[in-house]
Amino acid sequence: MLIYAINRILHMIPVLFVLTVVVFSFVQLLPGDVIDTLIGDEEAEDEELRAFLMKEYGLDQPIYVQYGIWLGKALQGDFGKSLITRRPVSTELFESIPATVYLALVGIGISIIIAVPLGSIAAVKRNSPTDYAAQVTSLIGISIPEFWFAIMAVLLFSLHWGLLPSSGYVSPFEDLSQSLYYLILPAVAVGFRQAAYTTRLTRSSMLDEMNKEYVDTARSLGFSDSKVIYKYTLRNALIPTITISGLQLANLLGGTVVLETIFAWPGIGQAIYLAIIDHDYPLIQAGILVLGIIVVSVNLLVDLLYRVLNPRVALN
Repeated sequence: MLIYAINRILHMIPVLFVLTVVVFSFVQLLPGDVIDTLIGDEEAEDEELRAFLMKEYGLDQPIYVQYGIWLGKALQGDFGKSLITRRPVSTELFESIPATVYLALVGIGISIIIAVPLGSIAAVKRNSPTDYAAQVTSLIGISIPEFWFAIMAVLLFSLHWGLLPSSGYVSPFEDLSQSLYYLILPAVAVGFRQAAYTTRLTRSSMLDEMNKEYVDTARSLGFSDSKVIYKYTLRNALIPTITISGLQLANLLGGTVVLETIFAWPGIGQAIYLAIIDHDYPLIQAGILVLGIIVVSVNLLVDLLYRVLNPRVALN
């Protein structure tokens, strides 16, 4: 197991290197440049000031030299300063990460709470009205885009009925009840579609386990159906469900930009969105890189967790 973990970590190195190249190149291809953002429209024609700033920020160097300097500082945790707030980019990002992690974890938790019981019951009562209802509901959930569901949730629960706030954030360490009050809408919007996928997977896994020989053997030994299903079958069926939930968590951590923007949630996704609007290039580079590192790291943890949950899987 230890050798497998070390090999997986070593395999991450070229992936992260390619990620840094892509992130750096992506920002270079954006319209405009850092100098235009710094000097504004009034002094746009001041060539002396432009040349001074080009040298100050190292933009007069060849592109590969700029990349080497940026990568060297990034490896030390120095992503420069925000062009808008003039604060260190690392400070801006690490203040945003907890809100994104909080939203993603609760969203995945909601999806599991909904999906595991619904998928299990649908499998046990196969071809019954309950099964058909679960399948139709999950199909609807998969078909509805997350941003549309989020907008509809804001229109109904915030603007029309006035039950929940459409934006706002309170840390759970400051006031848990108030924090949950602001969290409900965004977390449900995050978890709804994930629950649809997880429901179908749980149902499929349960059906597959229920058709295996050990289930018939357990029943022949006199175990009750409830004990066979919920103590043995469900436990084995949850292995792929937990694995997929981990991958969904990685995707959520890396892809909550739209939902965080809709709900004005102060996470890293919204920070990147605002940085793109403001042409804050250092923050864009660092934000995308940090998200990429988080996604790759969570995928590694999911691989290791799957091996722990299912030791029969060969280590490659």
